[in-house]
Amino acid sequence: MQYSPSCQTNSAGKSESAHLKINSVTRAVAVLACAVGLTACSSKPETADIQKDLAEAYACPVIELSDVKKADGAEADGKLYDVSFTHTVSVKGGADAAAKLFSEWAYLEAQVQPTQIALDKALFDADVRAAQGQLPDGRNADPEVRRLTQAKEQLATRLASLMPCETIEAVTRLQVMRSAAEEAAKSGQSQIAVPVAIKVRGTGRMGKAESGWHFAGMPAFSTVEIVTANATYPRFKAEATANTSAPTEARRLVGKVRAGNTDSCLEVSASGMPSATPCRASRTWRRAFSAPAKTVPCAQSRGNSMTRTKS
Repeated sequence: MQYSPSCQTNSAGKSESAHLKINSVTRAVAVLACAVGLTACSSKPETADIQKDLAEAYACPVIELSDVKKADGAEADGKLYDVSFTHTVSVKGGADAAAKLFSEWAYLEAQVQPTQIALDKALFDADVRAAQGQLPDGRNADPEVRRLTQAKEQLATRLASLMPCETIEAVTRLQVMRSAAEEAAKSGQSQIAVPVAIKVRGTGRMGKAESGWHFAGMPAFSTVEIVTANATYPRFKAEATANTSAPTEARRLVGKVRAGNTDSCLEVSASGMPSATPCRASRTWRRAFSAPAKTVPCAQSRGNSMTRTKS
C-alpha cells in the first residue's frame, strides 16, 4: 500500500504539534513546582508568611486585616529572622457599624461591675435570711438573687454577641479605637470622628519550620495611625439594673478581685458568666521553635524586595 504525500505531511504535522504541547505542559508543571518550592523553602520570611500568621491572630468576624507589608528584616541566626512589618485592622461595616460597636460595647461593659456588686450584696442578704430560716430553699431561691443572676447572664451574652473577638491582638486593637471614639464623644456632638481602622507597625522574630516561616513569639505592636470617618455616635441611657449601694467591705472585696485585669478584657466562661480576666493570647504566638527544624532541600530562594514605610 502506498501513502500519499499529503497524508505523510499531515501525520508529521500532528506529531510535531503534540510534541510541542507536551513540552509546554512539562515546562508549566516545572515552573509551578519551582514556585511552590521557593514559597515553602524561602531562606527568609516574606510578606505572605507574615500575613498568614496575622490572619490567624486577628481572626474575628467584626474586623478585617489588610495592607500587610514587610518593611525590613535581618537574619538572627540560622533558622531565626527578625522582621518589621505594617498592617491595617478595620472594623467591618464602616463608620456607622464602628460607632455602634464602640458605643454599645462601652455601655455594656460599664454595667459589669455594678451588676456584680449588686449581686454580691443580694447574695449576702440572702445568706443572712437563709440563716434566720426565712429562706428554706437557700439563697438561690431569693427573688433578687435570681433576678440579678439572670441580668448578669444576659449581660455576658450581649457582650459576647456584640464583641466576639477572643485573641488579645484583636481585642487590643479594638480597645485602642474604642478609647479614641470615647474621647471624641466627650465633645457632646452627635456627629463625631469615629475610628474605622488602625494602622499598626510590628516587629518580631520568625522561625523556620517545615510548614514555612512562623512567629516564634508575640510580636511587639505600636499604633501608627488611627483612621476616622464622621458618623452619628449612639448614646445609650444607663439602665437601673439594681441598687448598687453595697457595703464598703463588699465594694473593696470586688475591687481586689478585679484588680488584676491588666488587659481590660471581659472573658466569658462556658457557663455564660463574665469575669474580668486577662484575654488569652493567640495560639499563633505560642508556637515553639526550640527543637531544630528539619532540613528541607530547597531551590535557590527568590530575591527579596524591601519597602520601607514612613513612621
